[in-house]
Amino acid sequence: MKEIFDICRFWALARKYYRENMKTILIFLGVMIIVTLVFVCGFNPFEPEYTELDDMYTEADYLELFSGKFTLIFWGLLGVFSMVVASYSFVDFMSVKKSFGALLLPASSFEKLLLVTLNSTVVILLVYLAIFYGITNAACSFKYMAYDKSDRIAYSDSWLGFTYPVLKPGTEIVHPKVINVFYFVDKISEVSAYVQAAQEHGSVGIKKTQKIYGTSFLVWNFLIIHWTYFVFMFMWGALTFRKRSVLLTIFLHGLFFLFLGWLIYRVGTASWWRVSREDMMLYELYFYNTSIFTPSSLSWLLFLYVVPLTYMGVIWKKFKNKQV
Repeated sequence: MKEIFDICRFWALARKYYRENMKTILIFLGVMIIVTLVFVCGFNPFEPEYTELDDMYTEADYLELFSGKFTLIFWGLLGVFSMVVASYSFVDFMSVKKSFGALLLPASSFEKLLLVTLNSTVVILLVYLAIFYGITNAACSFKYMAYDKSDRIAYSDSWLGFTYPVLKPGTEIVHPKVINVFYFVDKISEVSAYVQAAQEHGSVGIKKTQKIYGTSFLVWNFLIIHWTYFVFMFMWGALTFRKRSVLLTIFLHGLFFLFLGWLIYRVGTASWWRVSREDMMLYELYFYNTSIFTPSSLSWLLFLYVVPLTYMGVIWKKFKNKQV
């Protein structure tokens, strides 16, 4: 049997983990469902919301509004849930009572770390995607409804205490649709192509110095870099601090980014710096301006991948030493 990785041994390790932690996993899934429902329904899932079209909104604006809202909710809650999973990823190895059994478990260090990493990235992403789409589609069917204002006859009071419009027979009800939560990748690419074309043709209102490099390839990679860095950061904290890992991780990285921001600002605005602040890649990478920015070259992209990979290297080193 292979010492580093064996698929049968890895599946046995995964089955053991999910079987022993099934109660905690089910409770966490229940929390994810309830929290998602509350946020999607605007903290009031019991009162439907009716919107008159052709007044404040057209149908396209109405659907676009909810698309942006749902996308923001998805990524915000996914970040919170991923932080929780990553922060408790090494709880068995950091616990005084459980660490001995976890360390002596007949599986390689790579297999244990791989299971933890997959749980904190791929598993939580796929599980929450399914939960979010299921909850949001259900919520849209009873919570949010839009209609043409000319089809409303009067308002009536419900026995639950909310007011609802009385509509003409046959009125078409429009419900928000849950689109692809990654749609902003195409949005950035479209805006980037538009601004680039406008700059080339000298359109009014488009600054020549405005930099937008939003191809789909770069935006996807930039998203992966941000996502893996965020998860690996809290995994590092979970393996470094025995207690209050979330607070200590946020505190240390907050201090680091404040110092880094101050340093880059001072360098970017220094009088001896020959490159203007607007043209400095590192300045725009740290301080987002009004343009949509992603690295413009493959070399910068590879450089950014060094950050999450360095975190994973440190995690691997600390975890492997803990196995000894």
